Amino acid sequence: MNLPDFKKAPDAVAIDLDGTLLDSNSVLSRRNRKAIESCIGCGVPVIIATSRSARSSRYILGSELWDICSLVLLNGAITSGSPPLTGSYREILPDETARGIIDCALEFEPEIRITVEVDGYKFGVNWDVDYSILTQRNVATPDMVLSVEESLGLNPSKIALGGIGNRMLEFIEPLEKQYGDNISIVYSSYGNPMLMITMAQATKPNALKRLLGSVNSSLNNVVAIGDDVPDIEMLRECGISVAMANAIPEVKAVCTYSTTGNDDDGVAIVLEKVIESVK
Repeated sequence: MNLPDFKKAPDAVAIDLDGTLLDSNSVLSRRNRKAIESCIGCGVPVIIATSRSARSSRYILGSELWDICSLVLLNGAITSGSPPLTGSYREILPDETARGIIDCALEFEPEIRITVEVDGYKFGVNWDVDYSILTQRNVATPDMVLSVEESLGLNPSKIALGGIGNRMLEFIEPLEKQYGDNISIVYSSYGNPMLMITMAQATKPNALKRLLGSVNSSLNNVVAIGDDVPDIEMLRECGISVAMANAIPEVKAVCTYSTTGNDDDGVAIVLEKVIESVK
């Protein structure tokens, strides 16, 4: 463990969810929850920066934290500020691009699992939905579930592809060849390997810059905490980067600092240091 020694309070703290704020059972601990509340209470904004949707993030955080945290969802496709940070943004995949990605994916592997996220709540799928576990796994109600075609007509923000294990890595090159710098492709190995695709400008660091820009601040004095590939850009661009003990080697390589693992309240340990710097 190598914690930052805060000489002054940071301008904000950006925290990933899975493998970072949440334990291995995807539960938010009491200590982590209390640390977030105290941090915000001391005047330091907390930004939840996750690949997750609004529906699952809201369920995990609960209404109280949801209302006081700023949010970067769907890998940066959806952004919402909470005072003192302000602003609300949603990046949209153009119809031609979204349809092209899906056609390309099905050509690569007809059995590929497609999820098209619309607004953080509604989503389209090409896989059979088991409604008995829908709420448990997707924190969704049946009316949120659409066909892929229906979701494409609602200006989607993100496409997630999976269901074929590590073969997902082989699909990155065809996508990059066809779309180049127009899209952002993020590979996640957490749980089931998947690719998450948004417009190029829809990234965690870009979303953070928008939020911090609302108070005329930059990422130089922002703490970022993460564990997996989707966090690497954010960790690189924020001035104070902290890796979880359970982080993958690529994350540890780009971070200046480290904390304990996600099952040992590693986030709370960092936030408690932040709170000390304010007092």
